[in-house]
Amino acid sequence: MTPPVVLTIAGSDSGGGSGIQADLRVFAALRTHGTSVVTAVTAQNTRAVNDVYPLPGNVVAVQLNAIVDDYRVAATKIGMLASAEVAAAVSAKARAGALPNIVLDPVLESSTGRRLGVVTAIERLLPYATVATPNREEASALVGWQVTSPADMAGAAGQLAAGGPKYVVVTGGDLAGEEAVDAVWTEAGARFLRYPRIVSRNTHGTGCSFSAAIAARLALGDSPPDAMVFAKEYVARAITGARHWQLGSGGGPLDQFGWDLSIGA
Repeated sequence: MTPPVVLTIAGSDSGGGSGIQADLRVFAALRTHGTSVVTAVTAQNTRAVNDVYPLPGNVVAVQLNAIVDDYRVAATKIGMLASAEVAAAVSAKARAGALPNIVLDPVLESSTGRRLGVVTAIERLLPYATVATPNREEASALVGWQVTSPADMAGAAGQLAAGGPKYVVVTGGDLAGEEAVDAVWTEAGARFLRYPRIVSRNTHGTGCSFSAAIAARLALGDSPPDAMVFAKEYVARAITGARHWQLGSGGGPLDQFGWDLSIGA
């Protein structure tokens, strides 16, 4: 059986924990064929993003053309858009209908606080997204007010949905509490995704993995609500599998392939 094709449009993480590298691992783990368009090259490890080098818009456009001219893309995950020029190249393809089932992960800052994207670049793509997956800080930047609680997350998700996406999930894994709570906005209103909190220092790439898993499941035929529920559980398993890993001296990556879980670790 030929696997469905999923496209990731994102930055390259030299440490392999997030971005293009994480997305492709998720796609492979979920039995889809991953293709990629690199928007920026980052110099990062488990401690920090040391530098970011956005690619020119024409270079991004050439990569996009190479993929959509030959592959039948079933779903698209969009991550870091480091410049308005890059966003324009991606938006042109989205507007032309060449990027189906867009899952927009509005990467604006790294976990260490380095600025990775601009709000206007994200806003250009919101009308074309099937699902948008901002975290609390990203949602705050997009709606213009501070999102601090699950109720705020639900309100922000609804406000963002008014800008175009059919579904918005504001992730709240960084909130205190015994559960990791995400707020989901659908046409039927707000609801919450909950999962017991997993204590681990290795959580680098959770947002990328979540959005990539949604895209892969959309490519496999899931409805967006089912894809979001699957992705929530998938990321929880990936965090659990990597909780004892010691890759680098900071926050390490996830176990997207379930290596440790598969041997009972």
